[in-house]
Amino acid sequence: MKKIILSFALVLTASLVSGQQLTKEQIKAQKKERKALMVNVKAADKAITTGDNAGALNLVLPAVKSPLTNTDAYVWYVACKAKKGIIDGENFKRSQAQAFNADLMYNSAYDIFDYLIQCDKYDKAPNAKGKVAPKYSKEILQMMYENRNQLYNGGAYYYGEEKYDEAFKMFDMFINVASLEALDTIPAVKDPELNATAAFNAVLCGMQTENYKNVLKHIDLAITDANYKKNATKYKAMAQGEIGDSTAWLETLKIGVKSFPEEPYFYQNMILYYQTKNQPDAMTKFADEMIASNPENPLFYYVKGMVLQEGKKIAEAVEWYNKALEKDPNYDGALFNLGICYTALAQEYSQKNASTNIKDKAKIKKDQEVLDGYFKKALPLYEKLRQLQPDKPERWGMGLSNCYYNLKMDAKLKEVEAILEKLNKE
Repeated sequence: MKKIILSFALVLTASLVSGQQLTKEQIKAQKKERKALMVNVKAADKAITTGDNAGALNLVLPAVKSPLTNTDAYVWYVACKAKKGIIDGENFKRSQAQAFNADLMYNSAYDIFDYLIQCDKYDKAPNAKGKVAPKYSKEILQMMYENRNQLYNGGAYYYGEEKYDEAFKMFDMFINVASLEALDTIPAVKDPELNATAAFNAVLCGMQTENYKNVLKHIDLAITDANYKKNATKYKAMAQGEIGDSTAWLETLKIGVKSFPEEPYFYQNMILYYQTKNQPDAMTKFADEMIASNPENPLFYYVKGMVLQEGKKIAEAVEWYNKALEKDPNYDGALFNLGICYTALAQEYSQKNASTNIKDKAKIKKDQEVLDGYFKKALPLYEKLRQLQPDKPERWGMGLSNCYYNLKMDAKLKEVEAILEKLNKE
């Protein structure tokens, strides 16, 4: 910060010294130049009345850029009128279904706000006597209000053209303009629904270009609208993850799990995070907290089951998946994973007893009954899953096939094998 202040002070001092060292001839030349520039500004103002807005803009731009004239509100006002004339001309062509220059119209709508902000600034500046007597407040307000909608339209246009950087620029300005003090008297500018929609559109632009700083710029505004909250929260977590802010990412995931427990992205990434960090206890603790706060939601029983299953604690996972199904008998994730758990328990039992003496008929019979018991428990789970998701054989096909094979249900086994064979050919 000290370097910035020092640098500014040096530049300012140099300017003052430069101004003090001007000769009479130089001062005279500057006055002459300023007069010439202002003559052109007045000519530009006149050209606007004849409809030559492009010509007017060319006349006034040198005065806009010159420090001799660009603190005069009138200069900016004429530049604003020229830009407005260009926008209105192209917009009229569009309304008449005529060919129009979209880039010219929308970029002019973007540029005009820089001009309007400067015009408003100098229009409200104290005069030589220290008095503030704005001349153009009404006209500035009207132009701001009218052209703000063009920014939104421009964002939609560029998004449709897949020019996402241009679209973001438009939506970004649309949102920023809402905070202008000059527009405080117009309630429509503060419309929370429209501004949140623009913010979400800006988020989408950032996602399309993988510009995650753009994603995050207005995302909190998008989250304020219930229509966008879930996806915006998801994109926020994604962006935070991409830029490497793991602390913020994890916090957003937790918010997502609490607010949208049905959305797999949040809890799946939380589980993955704790697995990567080898912190299953942290995930279990979070699941327990969620169960305590929302005991009727099957998701958190399911999540705890997943953590235990990933930790190879299969018998304990079975308990929690069954609790999830007590809350919702149709919870497909619990049905699927519980079926896997019973199959895993059968495999584990089979491996432990693989050395049984083939002459020990009683032991072999008992082992088979135990194995059949596991597959009999898994079978209705996969059949229920098939009933719920008949168009997803990849979810239940192998599980059913395994159960039918081990339980010697040959006819049903052939049927499922035919389905899986067809699936593999597609």
